Amino acid sequence: MSVNKGKTAHKRGQRKNSLDIPQRLLDRLTPAVLETSRPTHQEVEKPQPETLTLEKLFNRYYTARQAAGAAERTLEDYRKHMNWFRQFLASEYNGLDNFVPNRDVIRSWVSHMLTVQKLKPSTINIRLRTVKAMFNWAMSEGIIKESPFENVELLKVPEEDFQVISKAHERKLFNCCELTTFTGLRDALLMSFLLDTGVRIGECMRIFAEEVDLQNRSASVRAESAKTRKARTVYFGARTQELLVIYLAWHEINGQAPNLFLNEFGQPLDKNWATRCISFIGKKAKISGVRISPHTFRHTFATRYIKATGDPFSLRRLLGHSSMEMVNRYVNQDAADVREQYEKFMNRGNEQW
Repeated sequence: MSVNKGKTAHKRGQRKNSLDIPQRLLDRLTPAVLETSRPTHQEVEKPQPETLTLEKLFNRYYTARQAAGAAERTLEDYRKHMNWFRQFLASEYNGLDNFVPNRDVIRSWVSHMLTVQKLKPSTINIRLRTVKAMFNWAMSEGIIKESPFENVELLKVPEEDFQVISKAHERKLFNCCELTTFTGLRDALLMSFLLDTGVRIGECMRIFAEEVDLQNRSASVRAESAKTRKARTVYFGARTQELLVIYLAWHEINGQAPNLFLNEFGQPLDKNWATRCISFIGKKAKISGVRISPHTFRHTFATRYIKATGDPFSLRRLLGHSSMEMVNRYVNQDAADVREQYEKFMNRGNEQW
């Protein structure tokens, strides 16, 4: 009977769970080594995504609009309207704007503008459209999945007749300007230029003196100055031409900037100054019942033009609008105008009984 030496006998099918490990290796396995686990691929820490805040979202949107060539006036509106939104968040949400607002926040803002600030629906809609555009952009970029403006409707704006300046009011305004002084001459020119051209006040203040053509009685509105980013030519009458002859002679000697409208030191003026100036002249003339503002001058030009020519298509080009819808809104006629046109229609070619 033979015996296998050097091998441990074990039954067939018996599990063997022991290892013959040399002692020199066992001595190197200290407790610290045994307790330290090697990180697997799944356990490697991933960088946390950046927390999205309202401020970060606006900065990205603002940069994108700059890169897209948005006009400075448009960028200014973005900053202004977002600041109003942040002021609301500061007053109603403990000054915290480090979050992306939800639908309830937007509706609270609308309620605040209506009941606390007493703003007109048209003004509220302008602010809402600006902020809404940012969230629509964020959705298109895949930054957010849903806009807080979802199911938040704009306010209904009642259709109102536009105020216009009558010829009697116009005479009172010009009588307040002392044409023997520089400021009186310039202020009279500003009002006459707005009434003759119908340009927006921001466009007016960005026109350069060299862009005025006295001989052809015209002025150029550059594309970068226009609200619609489209260049156009506007025209003026004999009164504005006469004022310009005198004013441009002063401008050539004393002007320190290319802008047409300057202060007495030769420096350019902005639309805020122009608005205050025209409002002051209106108060000085003691005109009531009509708001004396640059935009009222624009309404006045549009109304007079459409009544004199009946051509809304050329008016659209002069006003610098991109659609006829806006033109129709500007030239909305009052009841007296409608009755006057109706009487002309009825009396045209009617046979006597």
